[in-house]
Amino acid sequence: MKKVIDRKFCIAPMMGYTTPYARSLYRILSKKAFLFTEMIATKTLIHSKNTQSIIASKLQNPIALQVGGSEYDDLKKCSKLAFELNYDEINLNVGCPSKVVQKGSFGACLMQDKILVKNCLEAMQINKNIEVSIKCRIGLGRKFNYDYFEEFIDEILKSGIKIIYVHARNAILNGISPKGNRSIPPLNYEFIKKIKSKYPHITFILNGGIGSIEKALTLSKYHDGVMLGRLIQNNPFCLKNVDNLFYNEPSQYIISENTIKEYFNFIRPKVGKDSVYRLLSPLLNIFFGVPDGKQFKIDVHSNMKNQNFDILEKILLNFVKEKKLFIN
Repeated sequence: MKKVIDRKFCIAPMMGYTTPYARSLYRILSKKAFLFTEMIATKTLIHSKNTQSIIASKLQNPIALQVGGSEYDDLKKCSKLAFELNYDEINLNVGCPSKVVQKGSFGACLMQDKILVKNCLEAMQINKNIEVSIKCRIGLGRKFNYDYFEEFIDEILKSGIKIIYVHARNAILNGISPKGNRSIPPLNYEFIKKIKSKYPHITFILNGGIGSIEKALTLSKYHDGVMLGRLIQNNPFCLKNVDNLFYNEPSQYIISENTIKEYFNFIRPKVGKDSVYRLLSPLLNIFFGVPDGKQFKIDVHSNMKNQNFDILEKILLNFVKEKKLFIN
């Protein structure tokens, strides 16, 4: 039976960022935020010998596995894997505009074929105990077209899915980069309000242009939920307020030496099996906006080269001890 999960605050799937290590830090800081993996191509997921290291989800629930693909059999296999690996949800990426993704026939280019997307979502629904969802854009090209968006939603909902994450911008498939696609196409939150009024029983999660926790909180009062990406990438420690603000938990998380110890306990078994940067990069944004953090950053980077994990842990512990008031 599917779990009842509140998706009021979601952390967006981000290539190269929402790694198992970053997600471990996010979960330390917030017990309630709904997490996503990076997007993983279906064939990579099926054929990789390192499946566990790619999508390890131990103790990270509630969490969704996001996949990219359009071949029905592959999507069925990925749904089966997601359930076996204890994911709460499997999400189909129909929003990424990159050239590489287009060549693989998945991502935002799939919005050109709404029937194919519906069939993909139907193929993924092999187990009633895991949610199937989609993340998409509001359209393609440089001009807004609400009818196009509504017709796309009308069709994909025939698959029976109940949760849709919408990046409230068009995707421009030619002429601008994926980074540009996150800012150049204008936002249009009205599309999400309008489609929600047509389908009040479908959960629509708003993504795009949410640059602060305060803005996220305001928007969450008018939408089923919000999804943030780059803010969390730049400063994951803002998550310490999420459970209190979005889920009415009585107290907010206090960053302390225990935060560092808990994170190092997670990554220590991975030392030598993955790059030191990949292991530590989620934690390094603890210096974000903190006065006089430059020397600590210099010390951290010099010891990263030598992979002195015990020394690195001590540096970060000292930083938290000295700067606790600034961080919290």
